[in-house]
Amino acid sequence: MKKKKKEKKNKNKNNNENKTKKKKKKKKKTTTTTKKKKKKKNKNKNKNKNKKKKKKKKKNILIKQNFEKQLKDAR
Repeated sequence: MKKKKKEKKNKNKNNNENKTKKKKKKKKKTTTTTKKKKKKKNKNKNKNKNKKKKKKKKKNILIKQNFEKQLKDAR
């Protein structure tokens, strides 16, 4: 009788331990579509950045030309 009671207690203890153990979180795999989307987004970002650079360069060239023209006119 005592042995059975002890076994039952141990069984309960083990069950409780198993319940309290934290489950390991599974790492979510990134799908190919999300990777593709990210790549496309970065591509567009770079494209826009390059466009802005070109615009700025053009503007600077125009300002420089204008300045040189003004100097010529002043002479």
